[in-house]
Amino acid sequence: MSLSDYAQRLASADPTPGGGSAAAAVGAFAAGLVRMVAQLTSNSPKFADVAERAMVLGVSAAEIVDAYVICIDDDVVAFDRVSAAYKLPKNTDEEKGARSSSIQKALAGAAEPPLRVVELAHRTCALAAELVNFGNPNAVSDIGCAAAFAQAAAKGASLNVEINVKTLKDRAAADALTSRLHAAMAQVNVQSEVVLGKVNALLKGGA
Repeated sequence: MSLSDYAQRLASADPTPGGGSAAAAVGAFAAGLVRMVAQLTSNSPKFADVAERAMVLGVSAAEIVDAYVICIDDDVVAFDRVSAAYKLPKNTDEEKGARSSSIQKALAGAAEPPLRVVELAHRTCALAAELVNFGNPNAVSDIGCAAAFAQAAAKGASLNVEINVKTLKDRAAADALTSRLHAAMAQVNVQSEVVLGKVNALLKGGA
C-alpha cells in the first residue's frame, strides 16, 4: 500500500487503521531517518574513522524499521479482534461468559503492538543518541527529526496501550504491561531530549 493510500484509509470512517497503527508508521519514519544518516556517514570518506560503527547502527535501524512496519498491520489485526469479540452474542450466561473471556483476551492482545512500538522507539532513540555524536553534520537536522518522530510515535502508542489496559480484569497482567510501558517511555523521553538538545546546539553553532 502506498503512503497516499494509507493516509486515505486513515482518514476514512473505518476505525482501522487508527492511532496505534499510525504511531507505528511514524516510528518507521524515525528509524528510517537514523538509517539514512548512518549511511550518509559510513559512505563518506570524511568519516572513515567512524564508518564501521555507523554501518552497525544503520543495520540496527533497518531492522527496527521492519519491526515497526509489522506493528502497523499487527495493530489493525489486534483492534479488529477486539471489535469482533464485542460483537459476540450475549443471550445466555454461557454466551456472556465466552464473550467476556474473548474480550479480555483480545484487549490484552491489542496492548502488545503499541507497546512494541514504544519499546522500538526506545531503541530508535538510543541509536540516534549515539549517532548524533559523530554522524554527518550535514544531516544533523535529520537526526533531530528522528528523535522527535520516535518520541511522538511512543507517546501516541502509549495512549493505545493505556486504553486497552484500563479495562483488563487481570490486574497483574495489566500492571505488567503498564510497567513495561512506563520503563520504555521514560527512556524515550530522556534520550529524545538529549538528542534534540545536542542537535539544537549544533544548529546554533555550539559544540
